[in-house]
Amino acid sequence: MTITILSAPPVPPNSNLGRGMYVWVTSNSNQDPLNTDVKINSLLSFCGTQGVNYLFLDMWQYLGGSNWTSAKLVTLRKFIDGAHRSGIKVWTLAGNTDWGTNHSWVATNILKNLLWFQNGTTANTNNFDGVMLDVEYWTDINYDNPTNAAGFCDLMKMFRTTLNIPVGCFAGFFLKDSAGTRPSFIYNGKSAQDGEHIMDNSDLTVVGAYRNHANDNGTDGYGQITLFQPWYNYASQSGKNIPLMCGSETINTTPSYVTYFGATKASMETEHTIISNTFRVTGNSSFVGQAVHSYDGWKAMT
Repeated sequence: MTITILSAPPVPPNSNLGRGMYVWVTSNSNQDPLNTDVKINSLLSFCGTQGVNYLFLDMWQYLGGSNWTSAKLVTLRKFIDGAHRSGIKVWTLAGNTDWGTNHSWVATNILKNLLWFQNGTTANTNNFDGVMLDVEYWTDINYDNPTNAAGFCDLMKMFRTTLNIPVGCFAGFFLKDSAGTRPSFIYNGKSAQDGEHIMDNSDLTVVGAYRNHANDNGTDGYGQITLFQPWYNYASQSGKNIPLMCGSETINTTPSYVTYFGATKASMETEHTIISNTFRVTGNSSFVGQAVHSYDGWKAMT
């Protein structure tokens, strides 16, 4: 079997510029979405059906540390080439909570391998289009401090300078709020919350505004619009136009109101349309569209 290229590029819904999807790869071969042509075609077809034109593809099992093999590299380049010819950008995905300060390990096990991979072909058709960092330092009490936040911004700069491709990141919604609840700290002479520093140094920020409803309600409070709004307000200021995606969760997690797990694809689309209609403003390129976490959860929805 061979790779089946989409007959037309994916079209993000609601006239959005883009729609992203996180694709994780574990050591379980049954879960690996790339290890057969059938699975690759299923992934590409899913992107076409759901309007996904940005894939954030976990690279560790294929390229991280000493995991790579010649066969894995062939598969990875084959997939990226098929995605590109289908009109889909592929950003490499990686991260861990300690990466803000553990730059040496990242440089040896991640960045060096990515540079080698990017330089391994004279054609640009099967290289990564960008880097999506998932460095959730705020989830670990040992790393949730300004040192790691500043180090994370430095890390994004290091990736961008080394690879010469866009570098984006995932960010928890509470890293930027309008009430000043999240403490500010000084980075590069500017005092601001993590979220602003992150947006200042990211080429594409996915805000984890994780709720299963767009608007606020009387059951569990804030909706995705309210959580995303402070980020949009900052990013859409005159002269900034910082690209943002509003993140949605689909895996089975708790509390249940943070995920669309158990809902239908159609009902999630209804909420996404409300979000898009709120933030898609003519002449403002800050709101790119939605980013869905993740392929495994989304494809399981009815």
